[in-house]
Amino acid sequence: MAVSDPANPFRSFQVRGRVVGITAEGGAEHIEKLAQRYTGGPYAWYGGRDQTRLIMTIEAEKVSGVG
Repeated sequence: MAVSDPANPFRSFQVRGRVVGITAEGGAEHIEKLAQRYTGGPYAWYGGRDQTRLIMTIEAEKVSGVG
């Protein structure tokens, strides 16, 4: 997973690892919560509400960053 600072594109970090868990339970609720947090509204469901949202748990093996 890579994350960059929107205020400074030269500042970022990444986490490398392996997926140790995958579940669909709570996936739809989680994307709705993220949409509310970051857009202030409901998730748009561009692919239709019948799509399956997954939550993956990643076990970090390496973390690196710049900036």
